[in-house]
Amino acid sequence: MDFNISFKLSSNTIIISKMKKTVEQKNLNNTNVINLKELKFSCSYILENKELVSSFLNVTILKKNINTVVISSNDIADISLELVNTWEHIKKIIFKEDKEINMDIFLKLIDNHYIEEIELYSMSKYLIERLDVNKNLIVKTRSQIEKKSSFMIINSLNSFSDIYYKKYIIVSENDDLEDIRTFINLNDKLKTVKIMKYSNELLTTILDELISNKKKNIRIEIEEKNNDLKTIFNSVNYLKKVNKDYLEENNIAFKLNYSDAYKKKNLFKEINFKMFTTIIVFIMITAAVTLMLDYYAQFKDNETVEKELVDINKIIDDASSNNNLDENDRDIDYIDNREETITTTKKVGSSYSNAYYTNYKQVFNELMKKNDDTVGYLMVNNTKINYPVVQASTNSYYLNRDFNKRKNSMGWIFMDYRNNPTNLDKNTIIYGHNIKQGIMFGTLKYALNSSWYRKESNQIITFNTPTKNMKWRIFSIYKIPATEDYLKTEFANDDEYMNFVNMLKSRSLYDFNVKIDASSKILTLSTCFSHTTRHVVHAVLIEEEEIKNQE
Repeated sequence: MDFNISFKLSSNTIIISKMKKTVEQKNLNNTNVINLKELKFSCSYILENKELVSSFLNVTILKKNINTVVISSNDIADISLELVNTWEHIKKIIFKEDKEINMDIFLKLIDNHYIEEIELYSMSKYLIERLDVNKNLIVKTRSQIEKKSSFMIINSLNSFSDIYYKKYIIVSENDDLEDIRTFINLNDKLKTVKIMKYSNELLTTILDELISNKKKNIRIEIEEKNNDLKTIFNSVNYLKKVNKDYLEENNIAFKLNYSDAYKKKNLFKEINFKMFTTIIVFIMITAAVTLMLDYYAQFKDNETVEKELVDINKIIDDASSNNNLDENDRDIDYIDNREETITTTKKVGSSYSNAYYTNYKQVFNELMKKNDDTVGYLMVNNTKINYPVVQASTNSYYLNRDFNKRKNSMGWIFMDYRNNPTNLDKNTIIYGHNIKQGIMFGTLKYALNSSWYRKESNQIITFNTPTKNMKWRIFSIYKIPATEDYLKTEFANDDEYMNFVNMLKSRSLYDFNVKIDASSKILTLSTCFSHTTRHVVHAVLIEEEEIKNQE
């Protein structure tokens, strides 16, 4: 059945109504006969000329700065929304009829890309959720809830839309628990629940409903005033423990609101607690900053040492390049000091050449120009230990100085101040820090691995002085709690010396079956394995050669 529809302009609103009387059809091209305050068209004319009517009304909407449409009755909602959905400046639609919105009208609303708010009498929860989630619309309902409980009155829950969009509610143990369950079930925006008068049953009910309805990002506030804190603490802690996973994953939090009277009464305790917390935080921050500065300082110190090693290796390379070796002499085991893993390789023309084929007279001349404390040169096969050895008047000097005598936390490889570097003692002791980056004695720990110490070539250590090239064979390797009993340099007689040697052998984690007599000289390499443990390697002199001037 055909009927007529009027479009009446009022302020920032266009009102669409159904008319009972027939009206003369307007020719939209004849602007002299059109009353812009109220336009009237038949339903059939609109359907036949929908694009024309829509465009004409849209121009009027723009000129009058209209942003709201009022649809007087639901039975013209379909045809009205056909037009409204093309008007991008319309942000709000009001359905005046006190009648629930049906599925057909809902589907038309879903097609609209411009509106931000809808006011209507009622709509099912499911459809409101669809509009809210898919279109991000605000839906306001006018249908009043006839019977209201104290819970609904306190929270101003007068309509379904009030329930759906409410973000903050106040509850008490006297409230009807069924009302609270219904509210949580219908609501989709809740952020805060404030409990005025506490009871375990009330909190349990609220939490159960939040979990069963899969709610998230909600804070439950409990007022301290007129409530028993002990009961609250016990109950909350129990519920948090039982529901720990859900609460953490969905950000459900608890907060206790203390009254002014309580704060005043417990002010001193609170100040002490905050002060204690502040001190702890300050200590943690200070420790973190100190640690970062320490790491940075170690990084810079390590960088300095690496540059020194480049210079030292160049000295070795220059000394080695002056010697003509045949191919058999060039086959030796070495470890590249730039690699982290243990390797055994044949190297030709390297700075790791055998001591007997390096011009150590030239090496020591150059090294002593850089540091006149230089007393030797130490190499341990298949480690990164490949350093000049220095000696000071005390053992503490080179603990925090590099080869160039500059302050450096990495220290350097040094000989015990008690030892005679020219005419070696019975026990010559060399120290170095156990640096985790692998420099100094940081790779001496390789010697603890059976794959390392069972390899015969690794059992030979090279330690040379400015006057002699020497080879030493390892006879003992061990870890031991911090002690100084292996650091003796002088012995009253041969028996005391042999007892000392036998003690060192007995500690070894492997029997190297090396014979030592009273005339033997030994070399001791010592480093800190930890703050309370030492890692020690002992070797006996097996071969030596006077260094001649090779020019």
